[in-house]
Amino acid sequence: MGLSYPVNYMIDVDTYYVPIFIHTAICEISYVFLIAAFDILYVTLIEYCCGLFESLRYRLENAFDYKNNNGDIILTQNTSYSNIVYCIRRHTETMQFIAIMESMYNIPFFVHVGFLLICLSIVGFQMITNTENINNFIKHYSYMNALLINIFFENLQGQKVIDSSEKVFESVYNTKWYNMPIATQKLLIMIMLTSKKPLKLTIGKLFALSYITFNAVIRASSSYFMLLRSLQ
Repeated sequence: MGLSYPVNYMIDVDTYYVPIFIHTAICEISYVFLIAAFDILYVTLIEYCCGLFESLRYRLENAFDYKNNNGDIILTQNTSYSNIVYCIRRHTETMQFIAIMESMYNIPFFVHVGFLLICLSIVGFQMITNTENINNFIKHYSYMNALLINIFFENLQGQKVIDSSEKVFESVYNTKWYNMPIATQKLLIMIMLTSKKPLKLTIGKLFALSYITFNAVIRASSSYFMLLRSLQ
């Protein structure tokens, strides 16, 4: 009683209850701390990436506007050309940043999402088989909600990257490209070609983190759950 999870240390629990309790508490706190640290780092990188896209979009939509010392807005072709060149550099750096994130996270996400998929199927099966025991049912129900929130959270961040990268194409179209010189318009075409295909974070280079993937994980876990139910 009082332990956060059942353990078997091959010793008498009543005799060594205090050391066992301290050990399990330290393990539980360390596990929660590591999960929180990884999630915070992941969110920080995603928000930084979305911020890069947002600043890029603002610069593109206002590439033809320049304020002088009096605060008046004047239009200059040279300023628009230099702004578009700057936007191309920032867009390239943002794509490189996402590529680095992709190389860092695609394999861990593949292992993590695969593990969560198996856990969802098993926990769902345990919920159905423990409907008469309300304590076990609530325990498994709470654990399943935590798994669903975790999967949705990770796919939500991936969807933010997709949406932010897609909006760059719209910002290029909304800029005053029709008033720009031909050389500047050609540079805009380069940005439009590279931003037409949205950037993504993938799960093992197989599936993109998005709402669609979240829906696919739920459907797959439901299928495995029904398979376990039929084998019961």
